[in-house]
Amino acid sequence: MRSLVRLTLTEFLLELREPFSAFFSLVFPPLLVVIFGSIYGNTPRPGSGGFGVIDLAVPGYVTMVIATVAIFNLPIALATYRERDVLRQLALAPVAPIALFASQLAARAILSALGISFLLLTAELGYGLRFAGSLPSALAAGILGFLAMMAFGFALAALVPSARTALVVAFVVFYPMLFFSGMVLPPEILPARVRELAEFLPATPIVTLLHAAWVAEPWSDHWRALLLLAAWTTGSLAIATWRFRWQ
Repeated sequence: MRSLVRLTLTEFLLELREPFSAFFSLVFPPLLVVIFGSIYGNTPRPGSGGFGVIDLAVPGYVTMVIATVAIFNLPIALATYRERDVLRQLALAPVAPIALFASQLAARAILSALGISFLLLTAELGYGLRFAGSLPSALAAGILGFLAMMAFGFALAALVPSARTALVVAFVVFYPMLFFSGMVLPPEILPARVRELAEFLPATPIVTLLHAAWVAEPWSDHWRALLLLAAWTTGSLAIATWRFRWQ
């Protein structure tokens, strides 16, 4: 247990020391709240169920924090460790290999929780954030989304040959989700065909379930999102298990 705690703390501190990681995980989402809140405000709009622009945008921003940590931070870190022979040394160390993966998961969970906390605090203090759902439902959606995205991140880490390739792949994978999954742009403004295709992106079911939890919609109305989330999680874990290399 002590080894796991030390590994987790080390991984977390390394993430904070990376400017890219720290900015896009902790600073960028609250900054978006300030930018769009300054432009649109958060006054409830007709037909929005009593919610404002920021209220309805927060589930997407929460997903963005999780996706940034899982798609950028995790694969790049593991690919860098592989290049520097750190993974092989850890595999031979007295610490069980599972501790490495657990520490990666725990460190990113802490980083995600911090980023989401800063985001929610900014939205609440600056724009009077409204929440109509249940906290357990929102927490469940967030945890399921985090685990699914981390599984996807481990799959990417297993497939990329180098840290440089991991960065390129992360950009290629992340930006379509950023704009088409509902993380930044409301899905309603997209053409119908684009929305149909975007439904199958890894982040889309997370945004859907978080939004449902936020506005008190039953998950039974979003069974397709649950199935897609389960499929992405299972498939990603299978790829990560099959292709992961220590060196």
